[in-house]
Order: sequence, then C-alpha cells, then structure tokens
Amino acid sequence: MMRGAIVINMDYICSFFHGIFLKENTEGLKKKKFMHNNLCILALAVYLSLEQIYYGFYTTQSGELIHEIHFGTALVMGLYAIVSGYFHIKKVNHIGWSHEIYAISFGFFGFVIAITRALLIQNDIFALPSVYIAVLYGFAVFFYFSPIVSFGIYSLTSASIIILLPMFQHEVVRMAYAQDILSNNIIAWIASVINYHRYVREYRSQQVMCNKNELLEAKTYKIEKTNQVLQYISNVDALTNIYNRRKLNELLDMEYDRCTLLNRRISLILMDVDLFKSINDTYGHAVGDKVLAKLGDILKSNISRGDKAGRWGGEEFLIICPERDFEDALNLAERIRKMIQSFDFNLRKNVTCSFGVATNKEIDTIANLTLRADQGLYKAKKMGRNRVEGLE
Repeated sequence: MMRGAIVINMDYICSFFHGIFLKENTEGLKKKKFMHNNLCILALAVYLSLEQIYYGFYTTQSGELIHEIHFGTALVMGLYAIVSGYFHIKKVNHIGWSHEIYAISFGFFGFVIAITRALLIQNDIFALPSVYIAVLYGFAVFFYFSPIVSFGIYSLTSASIIILLPMFQHEVVRMAYAQDILSNNIIAWIASVINYHRYVREYRSQQVMCNKNELLEAKTYKIEKTNQVLQYISNVDALTNIYNRRKLNELLDMEYDRCTLLNRRISLILMDVDLFKSINDTYGHAVGDKVLAKLGDILKSNISRGDKAGRWGGEEFLIICPERDFEDALNLAERIRKMIQSFDFNLRKNVTCSFGVATNKEIDTIANLTLRADQGLYKAKKMGRNRVEGLE
C-alpha cells in the first residue's frame, strides 16, 4: 500500500513539475487566456477604482500620504478599466507581446501599490498590510500566467519587499518577517502553477472535445448528404430525372387520400410515346434514351408546382394532378402534346405522344382511376395516336 502511495505521489510531483515548465504557444490558448485575464482586469479595475475613490474621500484627509496613494491608485485603475473594456468589446484576434505585457503589468502594479503601502505606511500590528496578502493570492487565483512568468513576478516582489522594508521602517527586523514573506510567496506561486496547469488541461480537454465534435459533425453531415443522395436515387428515375414508378405509387396514394378527405378532384394523365420501338430500331437505343430524357425535361417544365410527373414504365409517363378537374387536366395534356410535337429532337421526323386522362368520381378507387386513364390512352392510340382522350 505504501509503495502504491509513493508511486501515486511521485506521479503527482512529476505532473506538478511538468506544469512548471509547461509552455503552450497555441494561438487559441493565448487568446482564451488573455481574454480571461482581461476580463479579470476589467472587473477588478472597476471595483478597485471605486473602492480607492471611496477610501480617498471618506477614510483619509487631503494632504496625507495614504490619501494621495488612494487617488493615484484610483486613477491608474480607471485607465486599466478603459483599456480592458476596449479589449473586451473589440475581441482581440491576435495576441502579441504588447497584450502579454499589458496583462502582466496589472499584476505588477498591484504588487507595487501593496509594497508601497507596506513601506510608507506605519502599521502597529502587521508589517505587511492585508492588501499585499490579497494581491499575492488574488494574483494566483484569478489570473492565468505561465509558471515562469509568475515565478519571476513573485521572486521580484518578494525580494523587493524583503530588502526595502527595513530601510523604510527601521524598527522592523528583516528575519522576523522574511520567512513569512518567502513562505507566502512560495505558497501563492505553487497555487498559481496548479491553477495554470489545471487551466491548460481543461483547455486541452475542451479542444479534444471540440475536435471530436467537429469530426462527428463532419461525419454526420456526410451521412446526411449520403442519405439525401440515396433518397434521391430511390425516388428518381435515373434516365429521365423525374419520379420513378415506386415514388409515383407513393405520391398517388397520398394525394388520392388527401383529395378524397377534402372532397376535391384529382386527375391522372397517362402518356405514351408513339411508335417508340421504331425510334429504337431506326436510331438505336442510345437515341431512344435521349428522347425519353428530353421528354422528362419537357414534363418538368410544363406542369405546375402541385402536379407530380414520373416515368410509369418503359416509354410511359404518368402525371398526377391533385385538385385538377377533368377539363383542366385535358387542357394540360393537350398543351404538353403540342409542346412535344413541335420540339426538335434532331430526328428525321417529329416525336409524338398519346394521352389518356381520367378524373376521380364520388365513389372510386385508385385502381379504377388508373384503369380509366389507361383506357383513355388506348383509345387515343386506336384513333390514330398523337391525341388526347379521356374518361371522366
């Protein structure tokens, strides 16, 4: 058990010292760290400027040294509040050395004020004022600075106050408080290192999660696009680029039920290419496929948004016309017939089509409606082709 505890403690110690020399130069971390430190500067600067103005007016008298320190501190804190507010609103994109110096300078100024008060203001109880202790640990807790930077700040400030305090307050014996200063600075620095190391680890974890989320989103987007393609393929005829038979049956069921429920008319137009076999025999199947593809384009361009057109099978096409009565469907079929007859298919003779039209009755079924449209088409073929015939 003890050996295991030693291993665990050694791992923690190694992790701690690794955190001391941890150096993160990624732009994302620099920006996140700076914006956090800047927000702390903004909050503290506003609070301290108001606090120091209050102390200057209500706890000291004009001409006293502490009075001047309070108002001088309030002035500098006000400047920091303006600068930090500007950075907070502007949302800095690139963090340069000037931004780093600005953030560090706030901590330095806090230590300078705390040390100045300790040197110049006599305290009968404590050699160090509470503001110094507050700055010491506040700097470690609120701000995120690299261990090397915080070590430099704590070393410089602790050395300054240890050397200077006996010079300004002769009755103070250096050894009486030097150990307390060093121990407090060391503890604060360790807290700063742990705080910074925890922050970096959290940042790394967040980056890993963000990267995983981005990868997941990319995969999800790819799957969605693939599903859309598969859905399109499953619904659309590859040759004519309009609905296939399976999708037409689905749409016919849905639209027929809807129109029946609303007591509305629904019409079907069944279209067949005249003498299509002769086109294949004369020009080849490749030309026949081009003719079918062109017919798909003509249908898409000449039906309304509510109509649905698709390839019923072979050279047959079906147009579903929800909420169209018999006469309206006949007119639509005739317009499409004329369009096809006059279209240039780059063949020696015109391509024509025959049409059968049917509209639902009060007591009807999809099978009967489709059968009547087919009967109308058969009638058009029998009467010479290239015409529209219907059974209401």
